[in-house]
Amino acid sequence: MQIGSGPLSGGVAGIGPVSLRTLLEAEQFGIRPLYLPEGAEDREIRWVTVTEMVDPAPYLLGDELILTLGISWPEPDSPEMTMFMERIASAGVSAVGTSVAPVLAHQEIPAAMLAAARRLNLPLIEVPLRTTFRSVAEFVVDRQVADRYAVARRTLEVHEALTDALLSRQGLDGLIARLRTMLDTPVALIDFHGNVLAAAPPSDGSWPVAEIRAARSRLRFGSVIAGVTCYPVNVTGHNVAFVCTRGGAEASDVVRFALGLVALEFNRLQAERNGRRELVGEVIEDLVHGDVTDTEGRHRLARWGVNTDVGNRMVLARVACPPERLHDVPWNSDRFLPGSVGQYIVALVGDVIAVVVPATVDVDRLACGMREHLGGLGQLTIGVGGVHPGVTGLRMSWYEAQEAMSHGPGVNQPTPVSMSRLLLANLKVPLGSLGEEMLRPLLEYDREHDSCLVETLRAFVEHDCQVSPASEAMYVHRNTFRYRMQLIEKLTDRDLASFPDLVNLYLAILALDIEHDRGGAAAR
Repeated sequence: MQIGSGPLSGGVAGIGPVSLRTLLEAEQFGIRPLYLPEGAEDREIRWVTVTEMVDPAPYLLGDELILTLGISWPEPDSPEMTMFMERIASAGVSAVGTSVAPVLAHQEIPAAMLAAARRLNLPLIEVPLRTTFRSVAEFVVDRQVADRYAVARRTLEVHEALTDALLSRQGLDGLIARLRTMLDTPVALIDFHGNVLAAAPPSDGSWPVAEIRAARSRLRFGSVIAGVTCYPVNVTGHNVAFVCTRGGAEASDVVRFALGLVALEFNRLQAERNGRRELVGEVIEDLVHGDVTDTEGRHRLARWGVNTDVGNRMVLARVACPPERLHDVPWNSDRFLPGSVGQYIVALVGDVIAVVVPATVDVDRLACGMREHLGGLGQLTIGVGGVHPGVTGLRMSWYEAQEAMSHGPGVNQPTPVSMSRLLLANLKVPLGSLGEEMLRPLLEYDREHDSCLVETLRAFVEHDCQVSPASEAMYVHRNTFRYRMQLIEKLTDRDLASFPDLVNLYLAILALDIEHDRGGAAAR
């Protein structure tokens, strides 16, 4: 059998305790039973006490084998012998042994001793005169020491095997697989939010995740939920996951050591995730503040798995809690949703938790998962940005999510970004790119239909929002101009009768013009 690969039941196996049966079967002693109650052979003997005291009970701890010659009772029917038997029986000894030693005490087993043993249901054995009490005591002690050494050695082997499994490339999966083999029962590691992080066998998907989640706040070591035994993994005072086993006897000492390893791995992963969050956060912060070009931003995001060639959105969250709590374990796994819904990354930008998700991710489920992960830390405000392609689109989604967060606690859906707020933010934002992103629906429509919606919008604001002079400047009929205005509102989801919306669109046009002027100057 390989080290740590065999099934364990009830604990780490040793040689086994010394029982009365062990002594009776040891041929070198020749011990024979005088009175043996049913099942008494399996009584454990933890120690041997040789005594000639009239009352040794105050000095006994229980489970001892008492060996005596009865020298203190020269009369075989002495009532003190009966009292002796009663006193040691009350102390919980395993058995009593005596010898027939005519020179020292008795020519035969005292009848009072045998009668008391039967009445008290206390095993009584005879040790031949040729067998010294010392040899019996040494035998028991040697077996006890050997058993403890075997347990210690086996424990060390188990610990080494579990540690090796964790440190292998399989990590937690390897640890759970090895633990399953040791316990000879299915094992799973389920995090605080119901994600199955590892399972052995891996195809077993019948774990009662919903029941464990519902009872997670009251689960203790060995709690049983729906036929599954749960063992909390505690890190810095928080239960972050549960090692769960199904069926069979549990080796609690092995499980306890495994829990320590899992907690250690969670700590390591947490430090790694914190570093990752902060590094990704630096990329996003540089991107949002305009400290990197779009090309550089695209390359840096690609290293973290963000594909800016497709539509992405930003989801931002702020928790009313001390900043150090955001580095703690309660949002340990970064898995707000099951992995099957798509890939996303989590970053920490100052006191804001930023999640970058592709358009395919169900944002409502994501927000629900974030509430569950982060809600226990304090009052939670979530802002959802819109879906936009490209680096500039991701930047736009950030500002939309930020604008949405300004509406207060809870989950706030995308809000059109305010160009005026961006101007007043005193940030190095690339307004030209943001202006182009805001006007993107109009620019795309103009390119595809050879129309002039952007120029129509420009004429409208430059002629004091008056249709007649604006339509004359464009050389089109008023009705045509009004139709274009309706189309602009539909494509941008803005209301041209709203002063803030109109200002945002106008600032976007000015930002676009400035960007074009800079581009022309650079070309010259």
